Amino acid sequence: MGLIRDLLNLRRAKFAPFFAIRGDYQANGNLADSDIVGAIANVIASNVGKLQPQIVRRTDAGLSVRNDYLSRILSLRWSPETDTYSALYKMASDLVYHSNAYAVIFYTPDFMRVQSIVPITASNVRIWEDENGVLLFRFRWDYDKKDYTLPYQNVIHIKSRFDKKRFMGTAPDGQLKNTLELIDTTGEALRAAVRNSANLKGYLQYNNFIDDEELKKKVKEFQDAYMSASNDGGIAGLDNSMSFHEVKQTPPNIPVIQSQYLRDNVYRYYNMNEKILTSSFTEAEWNSFYENVIEPISIQLSLEFTFKLLSERERGFGNKVIFTANRLQYATLQTRMTIGGALYDRGIITINELRELMYYEPIEGGDVRMISLNYVNTDDQSLYQVGKDDGGGQEPEPEGIPENEVRRAAVYFLKTEKKGGVNNAETENI
Repeated sequence: MGLIRDLLNLRRAKFAPFFAIRGDYQANGNLADSDIVGAIANVIASNVGKLQPQIVRRTDAGLSVRNDYLSRILSLRWSPETDTYSALYKMASDLVYHSNAYAVIFYTPDFMRVQSIVPITASNVRIWEDENGVLLFRFRWDYDKKDYTLPYQNVIHIKSRFDKKRFMGTAPDGQLKNTLELIDTTGEALRAAVRNSANLKGYLQYNNFIDDEELKKKVKEFQDAYMSASNDGGIAGLDNSMSFHEVKQTPPNIPVIQSQYLRDNVYRYYNMNEKILTSSFTEAEWNSFYENVIEPISIQLSLEFTFKLLSERERGFGNKVIFTANRLQYATLQTRMTIGGALYDRGIITINELRELMYYEPIEGGDVRMISLNYVNTDDQSLYQVGKDDGGGQEPEPEGIPENEVRRAAVYFLKTEKKGGVNNAETENI
């Protein structure tokens, strides 16, 4: 009820009816009855749900990641009832079925801060401009079957097949209708063939005269006795008053090649590979799927969220919303070791990030980057090269550790024996 109240208040507070309308469009489409499209939608939505939203700021000094109120909403829970994974899953699934997906942005009463972001399944969608050129968004919410009107700026809208209409993606129903009908026809032929092969077909011939009612009764008795599941032996007994004549039906051959072609036609429409659906893909096949299917959705999400969640001033200072994914999550162990080792040695990733690549749990103190100068902290590498400490007031090494005592004795020996005596022990550099 809270969401409905917010929608009503938002509509009443800011907008009044008007009559000058340009560019009126309506979207529709529903492929929910297709098991193939359902499998495709689940795979795409599951992987889009894994994307990690972040608000970053890029300046001359480098890239920084924001950790404010809005960042926590995006990365954890878009609304009280929807976590980030579920929200992204729902939007990606709607995108597959309708070529359009929506999420409504709700603000606090003073319109100063985002309160929640709610993905919606909408029908009778219309986007138009008023006489002042302001874009408005009207839809019928499937949740309560009521119509609402919002500013288009308050709606996250991603689309696919953006080729025929001004604001909307083209619904896939018309383009896939013939293919899906042929697939259903083929499936029905297979079901009929199975049913026919499992049943005995024929007719009873009675040698004695019998009226219609008595004939129906005899046929019913024969069916109940010999053509039911209880007749395990499959044997019937007849006297000389009747005879049974079997009618043999040749089931149609299922066109396997044609059926596979029809399925491939649906796969091609969604840039899908059957190996992706069955989770039997290779590393290269996964990368291709990501670049052609997941990444375009990620780019759209980034652009929409950046423009509609951040102010012009924030965007001007280099802030933007990005949706990232772990591209190595389906790589082989050998690939992970090769890439992870190279990134780690150059100080690009932290110890814990490397451990994550190798499926190990994080460790305390592991969020530091190391570089291959005998593996020192990246902030200390220049001081290490010239043999100086950083002067940062670090605590001295604890006493009583055997390794430290041996090292101290070795350093003292080098300073005194090799560098001119005990007087130079405190000032001499090795």
